[in-house]
Amino acid sequence: VRIKRFIRERDMRKAYNDCQEVYPDLQELTAGFSDAFQHFKYHFPAKRLPKPVTMMSGFNYAIYPIDSTLAIGLEMYLGTDNDFYKMIGFPRYRTLFMNKENILPDAIQGWMIDAFPYTMNKNDFLSQIIYMGKILYLTDALLPEVQDTLKIRYTAPQMEYCMENEFNIWSYFAAQKIIYTTNQAEIIKFTSEGPFTSALSKQSPPRIGYWVGWRIVRQYMKNNPKVSLEQLMKETDAQQILAKSKYKPRK
Repeated sequence: VRIKRFIRERDMRKAYNDCQEVYPDLQELTAGFSDAFQHFKYHFPAKRLPKPVTMMSGFNYAIYPIDSTLAIGLEMYLGTDNDFYKMIGFPRYRTLFMNKENILPDAIQGWMIDAFPYTMNKNDFLSQIIYMGKILYLTDALLPEVQDTLKIRYTAPQMEYCMENEFNIWSYFAAQKIIYTTNQAEIIKFTSEGPFTSALSKQSPPRIGYWVGWRIVRQYMKNNPKVSLEQLMKETDAQQILAKSKYKPRK
């Protein structure tokens, strides 16, 4: 009864129609998943692939991996200026990335987090950002053609800020003794969603710690070419990854 009521509800019918209009077919998305799955099978031949399905979640879930299914809430990708988002009151920093081109990187990351849950040997700041750095690096491997801005959900100016201030960001982490902190309230400042990272500046993007983790993991893999993706995901010591990365933030 609840499902029938949900389907018949006027706003849900309108949202469904919007989805049909924006996504008359899913050929492009299907092709994107097919390529990503081929890359994944090459690196992880023993792991199972999920079945991507689309759904209507009532504006609750964008990506929902469960069991062997990867569910995508299409109503969460109707375009930045969709009327529903204004009506619901989604913040602008969120709706900026609720577009067609965001589906694939969002879905792949949701799947990767589900397929490779957190197993780092510590729960400090460094371990958390290295873990997400690994997830983002997997996204690199599975979606080599996708822009970095889409993978991490940054605007071009936000990405530019990171590149121009990389040395300052890392220096701030070191000076404030954030790198090895286990204080979750402190960690959240640099890993949570929002319009910006308030501890730094209004020009800085949110989740800036994850961006730094991504940079470290990229340098680790570049400087250790014999390390496979499988070995990367099994490495639980963030300090080891940092040391072997020879990470040098750009000045």
